[in-house]
Amino acid sequence: MYSLILVFTVIIISGLIAFVGDWVGLKIGKRRVTIFGLRPHSTAIFITIISGILIAIITVTILAISSNDVRTALFGMEELKEKLSYLSREVELRNTQLSSTKEDLKEKTTQLQEMEEKYQELSEDIKNKTGQLEELLIIRDGLIEEKDRLDKEVEELNAAIKALYSGIAWVREGEVIFGSEEQIAMTIIQGQRPIEEIKVELFGFLKEASNKVLAMGAKKDERTNQVFIIAQEEFEDITQKIYDSDKEMIVRLLSSINVVEGEPIVAHFKILENKLLFKIDEEIISEEIESSEVYSEVEKKLLSLLRKVNIIAVKEGIIPDPKTSFVGTVSAINLYATIRTIVESNTTMKITVISIYDTWSTGPLRVRMEAEPISSLNPLN
Repeated sequence: MYSLILVFTVIIISGLIAFVGDWVGLKIGKRRVTIFGLRPHSTAIFITIISGILIAIITVTILAISSNDVRTALFGMEELKEKLSYLSREVELRNTQLSSTKEDLKEKTTQLQEMEEKYQELSEDIKNKTGQLEELLIIRDGLIEEKDRLDKEVEELNAAIKALYSGIAWVREGEVIFGSEEQIAMTIIQGQRPIEEIKVELFGFLKEASNKVLAMGAKKDERTNQVFIIAQEEFEDITQKIYDSDKEMIVRLLSSINVVEGEPIVAHFKILENKLLFKIDEEIISEEIESSEVYSEVEKKLLSLLRKVNIIAVKEGIIPDPKTSFVGTVSAINLYATIRTIVESNTTMKITVISIYDTWSTGPLRVRMEAEPISSLNPLN
């Protein structure tokens, strides 16, 4: 509204100045007035020009007085240009800074994403570690309980051993039923059967062994009413080992210390796989023996050969008899027939020891001896 009034005012003033200039020029022309020695006609034109100049001056003056923008356009253009140039440079600088800031922001955003990914990974790791920690705590609690149970068993065993040795002076005078690590009984149990079936078979085995040792003079422990003192953990361990195997397992019950008459037996288990060690008619060993007229000398050589068979069989894994340490037998008829053959041959004989049956780790190894003259083995000589 202010601008419209200003424009309207300028138009009115310009019109008045033009009217006044025209009226003055008309009067001067009629009166033939001259200025600066000009002709009347030239003087009128001069007055008209002066009127136009006055219109322009007054118009500009009014606009300059009325509008700061007009004053700036008329008198501050250079300064305005300088400011515009300065502002352009500032804008360019700010755009450069903005571009750099955008790059930094992009880089920081990427770093932030990486940090977030690492945070997620760490969170998952912490979650997993927390789960593992909880599992370890559960395992630790189980181990603590197991330790307490084992400590209790150790105390019980120590008490039992202390009770066994409390009368050591008398014990040394008693009759020894079983020596340390001597086999008390033995059985065979097939592996990979239900745990409960294996336990039932082991209990039956222990019951038969108990009847055997009670008949030999052992007595039950007053506290447990059992003749055998065996750690529960060992019993469970043996059961699990039999269950884990897919073979026939030999279970041996051995005395842990010397056992005397009138005392319970501290015992432990030992297991091994029941393997086929010697097949029927398999040659075990052969040896050349010179003929002699002395029967006892020939017998001595054959018994030495049988001892070698015993050593071979033990190395192969046959369990020896706990009382005699022998692994098998030979027929007395076969033995003395072989002696007679050697004595009557008057030559060097090759003696071969052969298994009669398939023989497993449990034994016994039953053998026969065959004699053959060396000369018959070398017909070209």
